[in-house]
Amino acid sequence: MLLVSPEQWANWDKWFNYTLPGYILILGTIFLFVGLIPFLCVHNKITYTLFGVTTVFLVTFLGIAYFKNKESIEYVKENHYLTPMVREYDAQIFSNKYYDPEEIEMFKYVADIQTPSHLPSVYKKIPVKQEVTYLGKNDYYAFIKLNDVVMKFSLADCKKIPGSKAYFTGYHFKIRNKKFLKLGFIDLKYNLRDKVELPADSYNKQVSSNIEENYNHPGLVANWIPDSAK
Repeated sequence: MLLVSPEQWANWDKWFNYTLPGYILILGTIFLFVGLIPFLCVHNKITYTLFGVTTVFLVTFLGIAYFKNKESIEYVKENHYLTPMVREYDAQIFSNKYYDPEEIEMFKYVADIQTPSHLPSVYKKIPVKQEVTYLGKNDYYAFIKLNDVVMKFSLADCKKIPGSKAYFTGYHFKIRNKKFLKLGFIDLKYNLRDKVELPADSYNKQVSSNIEENYNHPGLVANWIPDSAK
């Protein structure tokens, strides 16, 4: 896999959203009104010539575009995963559609690991781990504490590990090149939680009713986006 540089990304954005559709629109219009319609209406040497010339120009460009597009495989693959979590706008034909700031803010506090994982050209994926305090569980949720903030998580998001300590595990996504910021990409500053590792030594500890009824659903704790259960 060849990573896409900021310069290449900007060029591919321009190619797919401005240059390619622009040329297709112009050449297609010329072919239709100068080549095809006259050829269908009047059969003489001039219309034959115009039809042939415009067809050659259009087919030649489409051939060049086809081979150029084959070079953009990685860009096209990664571009498919862009959301308001990682970019401020959606590059569209002849325009950039900017996302609502409230939508961007909402995505900022979701522990979505998959989206930036599909953008290796933009983000470097770094595993991270931090010890937390295990407070116990009930039939459906586990409760932990970090920086005096009590949170609960579905047991499906938890993993039992040997020992007596609990951890947040997840990833930090470091932007590879600050030039991506000029293209609307977002600097993901915080760690995204993947699993909550619970200690086997005290895994079956039952959470107290006081803790069970008084927990938080924070957007940010320490340097983590925990995305805890409501």
